[in-house]
Amino acid sequence: MSWADVKRPIVCLAPMDGITNSPYRQIVRRINKEVILFSEFTSVDGFLRSELVRKRLKYEPCEHPFFIQLFGNSPENFANASKIIENFGISGVDINMGCPSKKIVNSQHGSALMKAPETACKIIDSIRNACSLEVSVKTRLGWKDEKNLIQFGKKLESAGASLITIHGRTYDQAFRGTSNWEPIYELKSNLSIPVIGNGDVQDYNHGIEKIGNLDGFMIGRAAIGNPWCFLNRKQYPEPTLNDRIEIALEHYLLFRRIKEEIVALREFRKYLGNYVSGFKNAKNWRVRLMECNDEKDFFDCLQKIKKIQPIITFAG
Repeated sequence: MSWADVKRPIVCLAPMDGITNSPYRQIVRRINKEVILFSEFTSVDGFLRSELVRKRLKYEPCEHPFFIQLFGNSPENFANASKIIENFGISGVDINMGCPSKKIVNSQHGSALMKAPETACKIIDSIRNACSLEVSVKTRLGWKDEKNLIQFGKKLESAGASLITIHGRTYDQAFRGTSNWEPIYELKSNLSIPVIGNGDVQDYNHGIEKIGNLDGFMIGRAAIGNPWCFLNRKQYPEPTLNDRIEIALEHYLLFRRIKEEIVALREFRKYLGNYVSGFKNAKNWRVRLMECNDEKDFFDCLQKIKKIQPIITFAG
């Protein structure tokens, strides 16, 4: 694929560790056929040495267009991984240069690459020389401020990045405070490749409000358990409580294909906040679901929730 051929605005599901696995990507694709999907945050080193890590990146054909996001700092490892990934039949490789986790940064991965532009560019170049996949980058405004953003962005573009996504916070901010998109607009004015904005986007319509001169936007945390956030609310109604529970059930059953029952019940809890919301006593029902220790109890609980009508408030 070529980004030039992708319909504008480019709308993306942000890569999130433990969230954007194949079952959830399939659910998002069911709701919106055009969203660009990204894998979970994945170590390039782990990908090369672990069959378990490679297995985690399996996907279904319906997930296209689909990108795998990798983090690391070895151009050679990125090149070797890209050769393998190209055979997966995916759309491209996304390089994480923005994760603010201290464990990641202390290993000179993620946001640390903003302070090592030469290495960052070598990684892009190594992938370009190793395969024919699209190469994109996800990064941040900067380390402490945005003063070097345009310079860094130009270097990434010159190295061969075909798209850049900017999270509107610095490394120092991590996920605190409010994201700032003004420097992202300015960066776009200085680049010829597509630029995507990320940070605090709540849904499709909010993304359209924020998009400015950008090519698209990426939705992260607001999308967890809320695949409907990718729909234009001017064209599609809010999902009913029945819709939410039906999709939650479908999502869980997809999850069970890759996880054992006890693990699936535990890990699915992270999605319940948005699925089980918008009605009286929603919080109490979420707690009850999180306490379920077997699928029969879990399914019975979901069926009882479906009978609660009407939706009273979306304050959950």
